[in-house]
Amino acid sequence: MKRNVAHLPLALRLALSLQHLLAIFAGTVFVPIVLGLPVPLALLFSGVSTLMFHYFTSGKIPLYYGSSFTVLAGMTFIHQQALNMGMTDVVADCYVCLGSLVIGLVYLLVAQLLRMVPRERVIRLFPSTLAAPLIMVIGIDMLCSSTYSIRTDWLTGIVTIVAVALAQLFFKGWLRLLSILMGVMAGLVLSFLRGTFSLDALREAPWLASPFSSDFMAFRVLEQWDMGMVGIVVLTVLPLAVIALGEHVADMIVISRTAKKDFLRIIGLPRSISASGLATLLAAVFGASQPTAYTQTTGLIRLNRICDPSLLRVAAVMMIVLSCCPKLTALISDIPGAVIGGITFIMYAMVIWVGWCTAGLYDKKNRQVRSLVIIFSTIAAYAFTAFVLDGGIRIGQTTLTSITVAFITGLVLHLAIPYQAPSSSRQELASDEEASLPTDHDEPQTPTT
Repeated sequence: MKRNVAHLPLALRLALSLQHLLAIFAGTVFVPIVLGLPVPLALLFSGVSTLMFHYFTSGKIPLYYGSSFTVLAGMTFIHQQALNMGMTDVVADCYVCLGSLVIGLVYLLVAQLLRMVPRERVIRLFPSTLAAPLIMVIGIDMLCSSTYSIRTDWLTGIVTIVAVALAQLFFKGWLRLLSILMGVMAGLVLSFLRGTFSLDALREAPWLASPFSSDFMAFRVLEQWDMGMVGIVVLTVLPLAVIALGEHVADMIVISRTAKKDFLRIIGLPRSISASGLATLLAAVFGASQPTAYTQTTGLIRLNRICDPSLLRVAAVMMIVLSCCPKLTALISDIPGAVIGGITFIMYAMVIWVGWCTAGLYDKKNRQVRSLVIIFSTIAAYAFTAFVLDGGIRIGQTTLTSITVAFITGLVLHLAIPYQAPSSSRQELASDEEASLPTDHDEPQTPTT
């Protein structure tokens, strides 16, 4: 079955790419705002990192890269420690970029180590019993985050969600593919009528401006080198690098299940981790926030059933153009948070559905005690950390997020609980390990107009 959209009109392909850009824009600009890094630079390297990742993975994995929330708490700690030592905001941000540089180096080191391990042994660590709950907790976590934006304007958020749902239910062909844009337009019209959306910032912003800023480059720490501060940076980011690697694996599992392609076998973790490491290094050198794969695009792929990576590459080019045009950036930045929250709510609901399908609990053969224990323990670990421990466990200078705790819990249980294979052990084990990594005949077809 075809996965590309080459047969669709150019205007429709651009609109589909624009949907992806709208889905990840808010998250991409939030992290640099919190850290005090340049927003245009984050937009630029969001697009550049995506293109780099697609180049080094042969353009086969439909993932988009934006600013990482995983390392936000640790990077904020580094920034504050630098300020406490009498450094300026600019120098503190340079040490933040140095932290991203260290994470990129860890990525590359781990990728090289994984090349020495047989691929089958690496894949065996991530069967469907581990992939399913991880996919679900990622969706639940981001779904809860999107509700915070919707709460700013319940009516607008609900109207956006309803508009997308109605477009999916009643439209067919290319109109149905643009359901996200329809939801955005419905939310914007309502916001404009209620006076919560204006174009004032658009009128004042210039058309062109350079996104580059030499003030925040990682190597500028050499101008105010402090070994004590370097030690703090390394000790803080090393655990964060492990956490980020775990989430990278989870993203690979999610997109494999969504696109119905076994990317852990086709591309392999060493190549995908190396690509992420190189993108992180480049962003850090120029002073941008650390990039990471975004699950929002996976939810949109599931919604539209179009998993052609070329759409994401077009979205990356759009983001690069956007970084050089403050007027366009202002236009998208002024979209009310409730509208963005509404469309991301639907996307993450689709991610949860992917996890449920991966678990396959409706099938009796998947209801083994071992599988049920791993699945429900992983979800319980996430729920306890997210809702009882306020979203994380503090260990020294590092905070383990609820998703990370769930990933560790599931992996430990998977390794600790022995698999009791029946007489046909090899076939049963293979089916358990590869249930989440479908074959080509299950591949979704690109909808036709």
